[in-house]
Formats: sequence, structure tokens, C-alpha cells
Amino acid sequence: MRAAIYHGPGSGIEVQHIAEPVPETGELLVEVGFCGICGSDMSLTSGSSFDYPTGQCFGHEYSGTVVEKGAGVTGWRIGDTVACMPKSGCGRCEPCREGRLLLCVNGKSLGSGFSEFVAVPTQAAVRLPQTLSLADGALIEPMACGLRALHSAGMKGGERVLVLGAGTMALSVIWWARRLGAASIVVASRSAQRRDICMTFGADALHSFDEDDPATLHTALGGPPNFVAECVGKEGMLNLALDHVRVGGTVICMGMCVKPEAVLPIRLTFKEAKLTFPLAYSAEEFEETARAFDQTGFNPAVMVNDVIPLERLGVVLESMRTGTPATKVHVDPRMHV
Repeated sequence: MRAAIYHGPGSGIEVQHIAEPVPETGELLVEVGFCGICGSDMSLTSGSSFDYPTGQCFGHEYSGTVVEKGAGVTGWRIGDTVACMPKSGCGRCEPCREGRLLLCVNGKSLGSGFSEFVAVPTQAAVRLPQTLSLADGALIEPMACGLRALHSAGMKGGERVLVLGAGTMALSVIWWARRLGAASIVVASRSAQRRDICMTFGADALHSFDEDDPATLHTALGGPPNFVAECVGKEGMLNLALDHVRVGGTVICMGMCVKPEAVLPIRLTFKEAKLTFPLAYSAEEFEETARAFDQTGFNPAVMVNDVIPLERLGVVLESMRTGTPATKVHVDPRMHV
């Protein structure tokens, strides 16, 4: 099968022919329909100490169709459409018991969605409701991150939410903050072009980083924000979030910045502010996102700017790294150049 392989900084990404996976006991063989390019894919192919291992296929936002079942699989049919989690948990370790399945020390890594097929344990696959397309299914993974982020911050409803950035992670926070009962949601972004999609997802207003000071943003929110979601991932954004957050508030770090940023602890002390660094979601939050897509009748695929073949992945990643605007790009491994 064809798969995109990362060969390290300077060597780039190459589409190679590798052996098709064979489903083991309890696994499904899934033909990948779509796999989204995540901001973390840019960060982890940038030459930092957190890069993907050399020689590895990657891609963790994917959906597909069941084409084969391993031994012992019941309750699944050939042709079922699924969204897949990028790791299966063992269910026994402490992270698993706490709902942190991506941090399971014993689980199987399934983050190889930039390929034609992936063998997935049944517990890592969520059957898609009939109302959802494969394109919708590939958005469940990133959108579940916003639910986890707000859960980790302790959202109860009625809070003021400031979102820094207007990319996919920001949209996931906006969408879930509205569904969970936020009193107001304001987005600060350098891209005024994202205004319409942010408003569609539930924001009350979009302001510019360059034009608006804290007082302006706080007026738009109705007061200093209870939660500030940092969804940019560049140096300076964490401190900007700390500038804005209210006394006793929480900064949610979702940008996955791979460069150091100095934080003065006393600033947090004199605000009694909290920092939380959510990684992803629990299996329950992943499934809740699929149900929410089904129940709302909302088409999350409006955030997808482009669909490309595997062979264009490296070029598109580089263009995104240099600032070419895109909300979400999907890779279709079935598409040939």
C-alpha cells in the first residue's frame, strides 16, 4: 500500500509502498477515507526534539471503511464506516483509568492515517452515525480536543471565553464552549478572513491581535475571561493569555508550542491563575463528539479548505509552515496524482 513516511528534518516526507497491515485478533482493517493535517503534524516534523520518529508513517485525524475483520471480532460488519482514535489503551494502567488513553504506556499506536489502510483494535474505532460522511468522521478527532480542553478547565456554563487563534483547535473550543453554555466567546486572531467561520461555530465576535488591547477584548466579553484558550502555538502566546485571564481564571494551552517561553511564576500567583495542558480526549469524549455531530445537524466539514492526495502532503505541510492560510486540509489516500 501507499503511505507517507517522515524521514526527518531536511529529508522531508516521501510516499512509499509498504506492506498492507493484517488485522490481528480483535482488530478491524480500515481503508482510510480521509486524514486531516493537524497543526501538531507541522510541529512534529519541524526539526524539534519532539519530532516524529524517522521512518514512521503518521496522521491521526482519520476516518474510513471496515474492509476486513480479525479473529474474534463480533458486532461489526464489512462496510461499516468509522472514526478512529490514534491509540488504543490497555484499560489497566493509571492513565487509562483516568481517561488519558493517548498516554497509555502499553497501548498500540495507531497514528498512521496518512496511508491507505490501518489495522485498528475495535475499542479504538467509533462507528459513524448514518448522517455523517467520512469527511465528517475525520473531524471528530480534532473537534473532541475542544471538549476535553473545556472539561479539563472545569467549565460549568456561564463563563466568558477568550480564544487566541482561529484555526482548527480554536474552532473546536468555540463550538464546544457554545454547546456547554458559555456566556460569551470572543476570538482574537490575525486573520480577519476567519471571522465568518468563527461566527458560524458560535463566537460572538472576532477581534485583531494587532488592533485591540485587553480593555477592548474584555468589554466585548462582558468582563475579563474566565478561560483563555491559547490555540496559536507560537512564542509569546502563553504570556498573552496570562495577560488577559481574570483573577482565578484558567489558561488552556492547546497550541503545542515546541519552543521555550519564559513565564514569571509570580504573575500567576497574583492572579491565582491556573494553567492546563490537555493532550486530547477520553474514549467517552470522542464518542460524545460523534453523537453531537449527529444530533446538531451541523456540517463540520465547512472548515475543510482542500482535499489532496498523499503525494502532495509534504508540499502542503511546508506551505502551511510558512504561513499559507488554511483551516483544515484533508488527505485522501485513495486519490492519485
